[in-house]
Amino acid sequence: MTALTARLGRIPSWRWLAAWFCLACLASLGSLPAASAAEQDFNRAAELARYRSWLKDFTQDLDTLSATRRPLSDAQLDEMFARTVVPGSRGSGFIRQTFARRGTDGSYTAQAGPRDVFLGVLESGIPAGQGGTYPETDPALNVGNLTVWYLHVDVGDMTNTYLLSGEHFTPYRLPPPGKLERKAYPFLLMQTDHGALRLGGVSSELWGLIVYLHNAAY
Repeated sequence: MTALTARLGRIPSWRWLAAWFCLACLASLGSLPAASAAEQDFNRAAELARYRSWLKDFTQDLDTLSATRRPLSDAQLDEMFARTVVPGSRGSGFIRQTFARRGTDGSYTAQAGPRDVFLGVLESGIPAGQGGTYPETDPALNVGNLTVWYLHVDVGDMTNTYLLSGEHFTPYRLPPPGKLERKAYPFLLMQTDHGALRLGGVSSELWGLIVYLHNAAY
């Protein structure tokens, strides 16, 4: 039993999330393939170090939100995650939808959400490659260039059946460097051009597997 699997039994059911996102499942994927010459511009070791630094800060920011009992305004919530999440991005909306509840007055209060599963999946993550700049089509979410970061994840033996089934990934594979392909590989959107990373979005390919793992405990 993995540490993440052990966590699942302590998480309250959030089955309503399945209505928002497709279901997915994780499993052991084995070692990552060696980088090709075309991938040399994506230094996995260096990007892993940056990713780990971001994840440490992001976890601390989630801890701060979880410990906050007072209502928060939009500006206060953005300030709380200023070092780890791009304000006004899909990632910012994700935090509001998943780990906060909006009141009738427009303020936000913290809620647990599927926190343990989400962080467990991110903790297992290894940046596997980049898919270029995300082609944002919503002007309201135009917050500058965000890079598609394909993320290798390994949280136990529940994954291969889903990833290799052909139903949600068509098929499961790491796309060529610089190319965005949907239903191919889990990914995050990251702001990468300011030194430290900041989250710009969570793909349905990644979020779906988190929902599946969360619901699989029940």
